[in-house]
Amino acid sequence: MRRFGNRFGPRRSFGPREMTKIKCAECGKEDEVPFKPREGSRVLCQECFRKSRGLPPRREFKEKVEEEAEEEPEEAEEAEEESEDIE
Repeated sequence: MRRFGNRFGPRRSFGPREMTKIKCAECGKEDEVPFKPREGSRVLCQECFRKSRGLPPRREFKEKVEEEAEEEPEEAEEAEEESEDIE
């Protein structure tokens, strides 16, 4: 028997999420979040939230992934050259 989704039924798409404008409690920058914050709660922008969790900023993460992707083909070429030298 083939199952789709999880034990509660098929996965459903609820459409695009409603974004709410906020002012970051840490840096004061205006940003949008995909939820409605509770009144009186401290809300952080994406950058400050990632810092508080010890995660790298998104653009640095993207740059790092792109650099690694660029390095991999070079390593593959070096491995090919070494295998040709052995033969």
